[in-house]
Amino acid sequence: MRLWWLLALAALMPAAATAAGPPSGVPVLMYHKVDAVTPRDAVGRSLTLEPAVFEAQLKWLRAHAIRTITMNELADALRRGEHPSHAVVLTFDDGYTDSATVVTPLLRKYGDVGSFYVSANFIGDGRHASWPQLRAMRAAGMEVGCHGSRHLDLSRIGDRGAAYEVNHCVAALTHYLAPPATYAYPAGRWNARTLALMRGAGIKAALTERPGVVTSLAAPYTLPRRRIARDAGLASFAVLATP
Repeated sequence: MRLWWLLALAALMPAAATAAGPPSGVPVLMYHKVDAVTPRDAVGRSLTLEPAVFEAQLKWLRAHAIRTITMNELADALRRGEHPSHAVVLTFDDGYTDSATVVTPLLRKYGDVGSFYVSANFIGDGRHASWPQLRAMRAAGMEVGCHGSRHLDLSRIGDRGAAYEVNHCVAALTHYLAPPATYAYPAGRWNARTLALMRGAGIKAALTERPGVVTSLAAPYTLPRRRIARDAGLASFAVLATP
């Protein structure tokens, strides 16, 4: 009798696994600036969230038991065959000073982490975070990754220029901070040459601006992100922050 019951249970297991479906994926959200001072130009304004709005989003994540992980942590988990649930990755492009003075303090307040993508040639120029600030952010559990050297579109420049954008940024972060694990493409653009540069530089994963959620590392250098717009309300954020 016991043998019959075990065989029946085994027969049901594949059906149950199929019903469960594939992993739902992890949303990777894209920000730029979080600052009380809003730029006057249309582009700068569209890329800037008010700190109170960002804090409300962090409160929503906490209230709904959604944890934040870095892009590097997500890549490592997927490499191990794990699929994080109730998780989200918060990414911040360009490395403006507010990354250190506004965003990181808010993330720490709620026990969260983020991945910050910096352009090597702009670090410490007055508008962008300095090396000491980036080191402090890393010490606080934040990831600092590559966003090129001069923030140029990798799909629109020559071979030498593209190689410089990638390799100089990787070398600078390695020398002054730590070897970067992940990359975010300026303007979200790439081509076949870009993918080869990522492999050659030892990058684990790279982010585009193609919408979607990350479900695997089958295409590690063309991973999707969801943009958080300035005028997105909390209801819209809730949709973007869940698979």
